[in-house]
Amino acid sequence: MKRIGLVLTAGLVAGAFVAQGAGGATTKYVHMRGTAYEFNSVHTMLAGALIKVDEYPALSATVGSNGKYDLQVPSRAKKVTPYITITGYRTIALQTFTMAGKDLKNVNFQVPTQSVGKYLQMLLNIPPVDANAEFWTIRDCAIVSTFNTKNVHNLDYAGFIAYGAHGVAGATAKASPKLSGLSSPVYFNDNVLPDRTKKSSSVDGGVIFTRVPAGVYTITAVHKTAKFATFKATCKPGRIVNANPPWGLYQTK
Repeated sequence: MKRIGLVLTAGLVAGAFVAQGAGGATTKYVHMRGTAYEFNSVHTMLAGALIKVDEYPALSATVGSNGKYDLQVPSRAKKVTPYITITGYRTIALQTFTMAGKDLKNVNFQVPTQSVGKYLQMLLNIPPVDANAEFWTIRDCAIVSTFNTKNVHNLDYAGFIAYGAHGVAGATAKASPKLSGLSSPVYFNDNVLPDRTKKSSSVDGGVIFTRVPAGVYTITAVHKTAKFATFKATCKPGRIVNANPPWGLYQTK
């Protein structure tokens, strides 16, 4: 989801079995790899950012100068919630993945700057914890994703950004447990801005749930012709979950 000013902004379930290495040998770890970049500038790599895991505090990976990271996850892990931290940017968590003892690729982090985060927070009327603070934070949780075309799901980062616009119009999202009222989904319009009057996605493809209570949610997409993957978001107070392309609500057919 490409945004001119998006605010916004997870766990891996590795199976109960261990990963298989070359020649069928078992290994202790599987790998999650991807690219970390600035939300509004796909060529700005977040070198030095730290990728960590909520459930495994000892695990971490540092983003390289090319924006890439390689996080080793215990093959026995049943739940893993990765997140990224870097000075000047919002802390962003990812969706909850099913890893099934296999490596996971193209797990990218789109990370908004603090200023962009504040701008979108104001635009969406999300109250900050402290309005006088230099960097705003949210009280509840937010879940962000993009209805993204199947054409980008297997592309590496270079291919992904070369593809260009990758949103799918005309889709709606729902959460289970149900989210309603101020927590209902908000879709981004053709001008890549959140628009509470829209009833479905635009060509931008973006959607956000705000003021989400703590809990684990399954996010599902509905479209007249296309089918999309679902994803799980683990919400905590103050957390932004960005299930960004090419994962999240990606088109399957």
